[in-house]
Amino acid sequence: MITKAEIHEIENAPVKDRDGASVGKVAQVFPSAEDGSAAFVSVATGLFGGHSALVPVEDATFDGADLHVGYTKSAIKGAPSAGAGNALSAAEANAVRKHFGLSSAGRAIGDMGDPRENLDQAGTGPAGADDTEGAGTTPPA
Repeated sequence: MITKAEIHEIENAPVKDRDGASVGKVAQVFPSAEDGSAAFVSVATGLFGGHSALVPVEDATFDGADLHVGYTKSAIKGAPSAGAGNALSAAEANAVRKHFGLSSAGRAIGDMGDPRENLDQAGTGPAGADDTEGAGTTPPA
């Protein structure tokens, strides 16, 4: 989580995806209305930063130089961009959360870009799959 005190530190920071690939730079930080911590960042991507993409940063980390987010570069590049103004509407925030497989409350419902992921609440995924709910196990009766 990027705290309220760290928001100014991540402005213009390079953004790395979950695999360490460079994605772009933080163009704008959108704080949470609840506690002022960073909720989303707009990432300038593409040649000369010509495109921007919104990325949720609840689980992001900042190492003093780079902002590390838990999504793939391709998922970030395909994310919605911010509309006009310095604030996100609830509809914009929900569109971004949906793009990254998050519910409006922030719970993961999928993992963008990982074909081995099987977030299957019943635990019925194939044995050995990357299923955080217990792949290959028998659900409780």
